[in-house]
Amino acid sequence: MPQSLTPFTVAIVEDERILREELAFQLTQMGFAVQAFISVEAFYRYQAVGHRTILILDIGLQGEDGLSACRYLREHDVTIGIVMVTARSLQSERVEGLEAGADAYLVKPVDTDELAVIIKNLAVRLFGMWRVDLPGQLEPCPWQIDYSLGVLRGPGKRTIRLSRDEERILASLFGQPNTVCPFVTLAAAIGTLPEDFDKHRLEVIVSRLRQRVLRDMGEPLPIRTIRGIGYQFDCQGDGVA
Repeated sequence: MPQSLTPFTVAIVEDERILREELAFQLTQMGFAVQAFISVEAFYRYQAVGHRTILILDIGLQGEDGLSACRYLREHDVTIGIVMVTARSLQSERVEGLEAGADAYLVKPVDTDELAVIIKNLAVRLFGMWRVDLPGQLEPCPWQIDYSLGVLRGPGKRTIRLSRDEERILASLFGQPNTVCPFVTLAAAIGTLPEDFDKHRLEVIVSRLRQRVLRDMGEPLPIRTIRGIGYQFDCQGDGVA
């Protein structure tokens, strides 16, 4: 069995044994640390210890169903990632799952390569991790957002408090490392409608954030300006403007 390369757990809640074991095997082969459970109640006992988790959740479970579990987890654990994997394929059912708080909704049979990409993207957004060149491998990024405290944590573990807009802009950038995030996308992240888009407002927020990070944390924030297009988070970079 491959050694896990990820400092978080992929938890699978699926009451069909063959599906549960097959999915757990495939994700383990991809390098993920996997825990599989037959019920939501069993998962709750595991998660109560405070694990860093991305949950693969079926809806039609015996006992508490997946939709109810998703709503409960969203109310009590803002750091968990939830991917619904279910046979329910109607558009209305997909919407219901997303409204319950799922980060993604996949219909069985699931393509495990697609699922793996979703898991990695959630790890980037939730846990501040970034992909490296080796397949399936993740390692911690020195820049992380602590959503429970509303702070940015830097390489030296120093922190600064973030405004709502700063947190949402950084969350969008951290979720797409080494990828250009257009100005209009970042504007939408802070609640600006396309017709009200104001590039200057974004530039002011990012500029002031860079100044505060450098002054209070002693480190340049690695956000690069891609002129005329947007910004790019470079976890290995040096904060070039």
